[in-house]
Amino acid sequence: MLSDTASFNAMPALTPGLASNIQTVPATWRRPVPISGLVGSPSPNCVTARATAQSGHITRLGSVMEDRFRARKVAAQAAPAPFWTRIPAIATYPLRGSALYALMALTLCSALLVLPGILKLVVAGVLGMATYTYAFDILRHTADGQADAPRLGYNSFDSAVLRLILLALALGIVIGAAGVLAGKPGLTIAYLAVQLLLPGMMIALAIDGSLRRALNPAVSIDMAVRIGWPYLAAYGLLYVIQGSATAAIFIAVKYLPPIVREATVVIASIWSLFASFHLMGYLVYQYHEELGYVPSGDAALEREDPDQRLLDEAEQYLRDGHSDEAFQALRGAVRSRAVSLAVHELYQRLLRQHPRNDELREHTRQYINRLLQEKQERRALALQREALDGDSTFTPLTPEQATLLAERAKMAGQFQLATDGLLAAIAAWPRDRMMPAWSLDAGLLLGERFGRDEQARAVLQNALVQCDDDALRAKLEAALKAVAIQPA
Repeated sequence: MLSDTASFNAMPALTPGLASNIQTVPATWRRPVPISGLVGSPSPNCVTARATAQSGHITRLGSVMEDRFRARKVAAQAAPAPFWTRIPAIATYPLRGSALYALMALTLCSALLVLPGILKLVVAGVLGMATYTYAFDILRHTADGQADAPRLGYNSFDSAVLRLILLALALGIVIGAAGVLAGKPGLTIAYLAVQLLLPGMMIALAIDGSLRRALNPAVSIDMAVRIGWPYLAAYGLLYVIQGSATAAIFIAVKYLPPIVREATVVIASIWSLFASFHLMGYLVYQYHEELGYVPSGDAALEREDPDQRLLDEAEQYLRDGHSDEAFQALRGAVRSRAVSLAVHELYQRLLRQHPRNDELREHTRQYINRLLQEKQERRALALQREALDGDSTFTPLTPEQATLLAERAKMAGQFQLATDGLLAAIAAWPRDRMMPAWSLDAGLLLGERFGRDEQARAVLQNALVQCDDDALRAKLEAALKAVAIQPA
């Protein structure tokens, strides 16, 4: 049964000498091709609806020499951790979640390889298709920034597997032709070149869905150049993965009993394949900006942000020197609907460049309101400080916000800001129920922090006239006595 299992594992690698590489190659995935608008996320079903899932990914990697579609960086997204810091996670990836279930199911199904004659070939072909179908799905899923393995499905066909077979045949012909034309040196050079470029070919085959581009050496070379030295590091890690699987198979063949041996051979082969394809997918994800590839998760974030198109349009206007057009576009959005903080920030900047003080004041109040809703109180305080510097009567939208900002300013040690904000609130809402409390805080700050006793007394006396709360009146009177005492 060992020979049957081996034939199943080597099934996609139809070309002699490429068998180990076809499985290992995935790990060397460093295709420096500008992967343009790949926005369709791979089907969550690992082995399902390959045609549908692949159609979402067959967005061309882009021109080899021309990068027309650069990935837009999503501000909120942290940079992916380098793959060399995730080696344990890469090694255990096939042993978690859906990948583990797939490994177990394929291992159990490999027992059918004991069937005689043509049935054995049919089973080997189906298992090979299913195994590589799920491996390609792992690559795409990981390239889109998904840490978990794709869910299992029921369709065991992926057209990329057929292209892989054709790729193996084509590479075998190239290596054979090099050996015929240039002898052993030509054979060696061609073999080594194929080894180095194979990861890029596999990535192109999985994501681009194009055999022609996978066979184009310029695509793989461009990918390696874009990624740089980590391409070689990933290539080395791929061979470590493949070498580990080979060592496990060697030990199993030499020391384990037949039943355990066959299971170990299948498990080690599938483990190395899944880990290699996961590594290649993560390489694409880690260097997606260099490759011009947009992970589907990033694209989804951009689609979910209704203001991204508005920001892009306004920024393009600004780059072209049309600040008025950018201002009008932002103004219309701000006045008609709730917008993101990024839109508010850009609109605020443009307002400061135009002599529109009334609009600036009103928008600053809206901006502070939105910042407080998002719990970004430090930025709200900074904006309030700027507004009060230009207009000492500036207040936020509501008295409650004035109270909150004053409290946060005192907690941050910004006593001048707290005082200025309280005085503005007292002037804006003289009959508000919070006015006596504001006056008490402002009076204490004026007298104790800044030595402005006369102004403090005026604020406290004005509050006493309108205060109906006995406890608060007592505090106001005590504060008034304190600032009324003049040093000898």
